Amino acid sequence: LDKCRHGAIKYMRRSAVKDKISSPVVTQDQIDSARRNFLSVSALFAATTVIKAQEKKVDGGLAVIEDKKIPNRVVALTPPGSLSVRNFAKHCTACQLCVSVCLNQVLRPSGSLMTLMQPEMSYERGYCRPECTKCSEVCPAGAIRPISVSEKSSIQIGHAVWIKENCVVLTDGVDCGNCARHCPTGAIQMVASDPESYDSPKIPVVNIERCIGCGACENLCPARPFSAIYVEGHETHKTV
Repeated sequence: LDKCRHGAIKYMRRSAVKDKISSPVVTQDQIDSARRNFLSVSALFAATTVIKAQEKKVDGGLAVIEDKKIPNRVVALTPPGSLSVRNFAKHCTACQLCVSVCLNQVLRPSGSLMTLMQPEMSYERGYCRPECTKCSEVCPAGAIRPISVSEKSSIQIGHAVWIKENCVVLTDGVDCGNCARHCPTGAIQMVASDPESYDSPKIPVVNIERCIGCGACENLCPARPFSAIYVEGHETHKTV
């Protein structure tokens, strides 16, 4: 009460509150009309959702696209500027401000009981662009410290790990290199799978010292449902 500068909060007797609240008279026609409108809107929403879902799951009407699944990370990913997993968990108040400003949908509320509603990072819908520092600008609790674009480009929140069994180069026999082409730090290179044969299929090799864990490789990997390359988090962030 003392903190409100506009006097918008005050105590009142319960009887006075009841006197001020009057129940509006609703006719049966209004109820029926509201029901019809609700059913119409619900049916339209359901139909639109089905159509949109079908559009997302089918590639040009030829092939079904599976949704990506979250990999089983040993260490959770926390945003650049959070210093470490422990610091982030200790100071985060789950206010969701960073989630609301994340342009690439990398941050989302956690469903884990240990970190319930605290933001978690995952790269199924996007990756953490090196030029974006929005989350560090809005965090009010110190869970994510303010950082510049140049600082973010040198913060290593994790490193990429290649999973041979999932790579389309080996499973489908096609050329890819998506992870290497889109790596902003040049931490991934394509090399011959057979060192003795230059013409053998090229597979990615990760330079852990240069990787910052942005997740571009994981997000843009065509392998489904699990990416052939994913980012493993670091307990304490490093500088590359």
